[in-house]
Amino acid sequence: MANKLALTIIVSIILTVIVISIVNVGTALFLEEPEYEDYCGASITKMRIGPDATDEEIDAINEEQEKCSDEYRDSLKPYNQIRYYIFAGIGFILLLVGLFAKENMIQLTGLATGGILVTQGIVMNFENKGIVFVSLLAILAIFGIIAYRIIRKKD
Repeated sequence: MANKLALTIIVSIILTVIVISIVNVGTALFLEEPEYEDYCGASITKMRIGPDATDEEIDAINEEQEKCSDEYRDSLKPYNQIRYYIFAGIGFILLLVGLFAKENMIQLTGLATGGILVTQGIVMNFENKGIVFVSLLAILAIFGIIAYRIIRKKD
């Protein structure tokens, strides 16, 4: 019995890593990430401040770099929000699969993978705290109610 449980846990860990990797690679493959060079092109990244640069030249370079960095950060916000919805959505579904499954391996894999994906989505979109907070409250409420009902039925 102990060997079967150990094997189940090991296989569940391996499946968790594989599913998380598939979601990460699939997201990177199908969702185009904004490139820094598109906002801060080669002319800015190659700018050098020489020893004889004036204060105006240094200020101009700093302003241009700050402007392009702000534009790049702004372009990342919707991208990170979409990634959050993908990761949190798939994670929530896997949490539910883990709750309803009868097989231990599917329970362990679904719960572990779902929890990790939801957490990863939060980390990726932490700048948009309002959306993350509200959606996490919704996930917690739904998951908590369903988990409570399932656990209560098993007793």
